Amino acid sequence: MRLPLLLLAVFFLAPAARSQTTAIDSLTGETILVGPVVRSAFDTTSWFRSNSDLYRPTAGLIHQIDSLDAGDSVAVVFGSWCTDSHMWVPIMLSITDSTSLAHKLGFIAVPRSPEGRKKNAPGLNITKVPTFIFYHDGKEIGRIVEEPEGDIGENIVKILKGGD
Repeated sequence: MRLPLLLLAVFFLAPAARSQTTAIDSLTGETILVGPVVRSAFDTTSWFRSNSDLYRPTAGLIHQIDSLDAGDSVAVVFGSWCTDSHMWVPIMLSITDSTSLAHKLGFIAVPRSPEGRKKNAPGLNITKVPTFIFYHDGKEIGRIVEEPEGDIGENIVKILKGGD
C-alpha cells in the first residue's frame, strides 16, 4: 500500500528540468522512455499531438469528474513504444486537462518486457499498457487497463464513484 504512494510522491516531486531516462527498445532498436517521466517528455511527440484531439469532453463530464474528485490522483503507466498508449494517453489527458485532476497525474514509462515493467513500476502489477490507476486517500480505487470498456469518460466517472 505504501509503495504506490511512494511512487506517486516521486512523480509529483520530480523536477521538470530533470533529464528523462531512456532505453533501447528490444524489438525495434529505437530509443524509448523508461521510469518516472514528466509530461513534457512526450506531449510534443507526433503520436501525442495527432491523438489529443480525438476526444472532446463535454461540460457535463468535466463537471461530474470535478464534483467527484476529492483528493484523488492518477498514475499513468504507458509505453512510449505502444500503439495503445499512443491512442489512449492523449485521450485521457484531453479529459483530465479540463478537470481538477489535471495536476494530480504521475507518469511512468515502461519497456516491453514484463521484467522491465516490474522494475520501473514496482508493486503496481502492470500487465498491459496503458494502465491508468486511480487513487483516493492513497488507496487504489480502480484502473483502466489497455483500453476502456465503452466511453473513457464514463469509465473515469464510474471509478471515481467507487464502482470500478
